Amino acid sequence: MLSLLALALAPQVGDPGAGSEPAIAHEGRRRPNIVLILADDFGVDLVRVYGEGAGPPCTPSIDSLATDGLLFRNAWANPVCSPTRAALLTGRHGFRTGIGTPGGGGGMLGLTETTLPEMLSGYESACTGKWHLGANDPDHPNLSGFQYFAGSLGGGIVDYESWTKVVNGEAYLSHTYATQDTANEAIAKIRTMQEPWFLYVPFVAPHVPFHEPPSEACPTPACVDSYCSDLRQYPSEAQLAKAMTEAMDAEIGRILETLDALARDTFVFFMGDNGTAGAATEHPFDPERAKGTPYENGVNVPLLVRGPGVVQGECQALVGATDIFATFAQLAGVNAAAEDSVSMVPYFSNPNLSLREMVYTEQFTPNNSSPPYNTHDRAIRNERYKLIRRIDQPDEFYDLLADPFELTNRLDIGLSLSEREVFSALTAELAALGVD
Repeated sequence: MLSLLALALAPQVGDPGAGSEPAIAHEGRRRPNIVLILADDFGVDLVRVYGEGAGPPCTPSIDSLATDGLLFRNAWANPVCSPTRAALLTGRHGFRTGIGTPGGGGGMLGLTETTLPEMLSGYESACTGKWHLGANDPDHPNLSGFQYFAGSLGGGIVDYESWTKVVNGEAYLSHTYATQDTANEAIAKIRTMQEPWFLYVPFVAPHVPFHEPPSEACPTPACVDSYCSDLRQYPSEAQLAKAMTEAMDAEIGRILETLDALARDTFVFFMGDNGTAGAATEHPFDPERAKGTPYENGVNVPLLVRGPGVVQGECQALVGATDIFATFAQLAGVNAAAEDSVSMVPYFSNPNLSLREMVYTEQFTPNNSSPPYNTHDRAIRNERYKLIRRIDQPDEFYDLLADPFELTNRLDIGLSLSEREVFSALTAELAALGVD
């Protein structure tokens, strides 16, 4: 199904009446610069412009991407970190790359995989921030295609103000606040890279440890209802996560200001790597159905895009982390494909399109193995219904339109004829993928 959709993309770009054509590289046209910003443990509840969280942090910089571009309402990542990073870098699901759970020593992305910087032939590339796809090898980001890497290798850091920083394979102790360091490195590369360039900016924030950011990292001037500059005594972990988010948003603002001054026509993508951590999750979301679970608060993440020809508005289409790969290939005019990736470029001029009938996500253990796995959580949905399947557990089937918080398993009350048809179609797609 997906391969046929991918083949259908080219004729839809620049469809008459669909709006201005995105700046896709054609013969004789300059290839665009591309920035991908990734936030860690970051669901839609932590972005104010999404309007889904209770008392969300102040995120004017992230929100501005929606004001200037396109907000995707139904974007899916994986339930946990490393699988999403592998998926967006390769355009392939975890059962193909071998990355199904947060990567430690056994979670190294294979060097035979074609990654975004390798696919973007002729682009200068850099990654500044968290890697988490090969923590045991300081050269792994560079061996995976990035000409420059500066950041942390593992899944988290013990102290945001005292952490091991790796720069092109060389490690040393850094005392620069990690969120600021990621932006500092990104801004330095924007100023020095030769066009066309690709910059990947995976922040570690607001991943644990939850903490109060240093005062100089808080936005200035602060929002009226800021957490970062006005934490009460004994703040909750959710409040600390919001303060960390505001500090990250301020650094994203610095990156955007640099782009506005030097390379305003750059495509900017912002995404979360999985849902918000349970400890930072608040009503109406359920902390037990947050990061690490296949429920919506574990996999529905913000995705915002701005760039030349990208219309302003909202897109309800189903998209996944794997779709970053085909999207970047089309923007850069590169003839490349990945079996699980569908380009989002047509949405940039016509958000009302629907290129995917279904979207899939998963997590499994152990890494770098083949089915059957020890554990394997799979979720697949169409526009309305969602199927969750686990090993040795009953299936769950939800009507996301009527039940967005997945409170009623339709299988417990009986399916209508139309629902049985959808259930069969979703099950058939899992079988076609080989993960039923």
